[in-house]
Amino acid sequence: MNHVKGKFIRLFFILVILSTLIIPGCSSRSSEAVPPKDRANEEIINQEPINMVNEDIKTEEPIVEPVQIETIDQIADPPVENNAQGLSQTLKPSIPILYYHSIDYEEGNELRVSPEEFETHMEFLSQNGYESITLNDLYQYFYEGKVLPEKTFVLTFDDGYEDNYAHAFPIAEKYGYSGTIFMVTGWIGGTEYLKEEQLLEMSRAGWQIESHTIAHPYLNSLSKEQIKEELLTSKKILEEMLSEPKIAFAYPYGVYDSLIIELCRETGYKMGLTTDRGWAGPEDSFRIKRVYCYAQMGLDEFKRRVENANY
Repeated sequence: MNHVKGKFIRLFFILVILSTLIIPGCSSRSSEAVPPKDRANEEIINQEPINMVNEDIKTEEPIVEPVQIETIDQIADPPVENNAQGLSQTLKPSIPILYYHSIDYEEGNELRVSPEEFETHMEFLSQNGYESITLNDLYQYFYEGKVLPEKTFVLTFDDGYEDNYAHAFPIAEKYGYSGTIFMVTGWIGGTEYLKEEQLLEMSRAGWQIESHTIAHPYLNSLSKEQIKEELLTSKKILEEMLSEPKIAFAYPYGVYDSLIIELCRETGYKMGLTTDRGWAGPEDSFRIKRVYCYAQMGLDEFKRRVENANY
């Protein structure tokens, strides 16, 4: 009897010892399987649901012309009354002002129109009875009663690349056309830019050389005094070089606002040319629109822009 009782006592102690070893072990594994509350919440918050981010925000891409890179960048006030002085009260029909940059081939650069493509544009205009006019002619037509031929256009080039002299100048002259160079005066004589003697030769041949600032800055990033300096100094440099008044200004990057327009008028300009799409009209002499011409646009597209004011 005592022997059996002793076996039960030993079995009881063995069970107590085993329970102290097994139960803590299970508790430890359970606590590792469930992360602390704060940590679990952090993981949920920081993980954005796939395909659900900004689901409630509807955005719409503006429909723009893929070639309009300048657009890049156009800052303008709503149209206002005509800014020219002594204007004719009768609005004249609009006229296309073509604008190019470089006339030289460079793969992948739409600002560089090859000489061959440029010539196809001039040939089309010539074969279809178009005559080129200067910006002086255009101003006088809009505001001073000048009479123009039925089919006219204005040819302009921004920045003052030397290939405008080497390629555009002789090609345009071949078809009896002249144009306007909007020259960045700080670049005169620089690598790949027009030299003073080239500008003088073009001017003597009937081309207009007008201002495009000293250094081609974003004018809206400058102070009022700095804007005025860009406008006035570039104008004076060209007037002294060419011995004739300068009346037109092309806004770098197409950027303009009411202050820039006010300073253009204050510094003696009569016209401000934008990169805004369309034909030029007399509604506002400081918001003149132009027709962008770019590399590999194709003759059909060129024709559409030249023949249709609402292209």
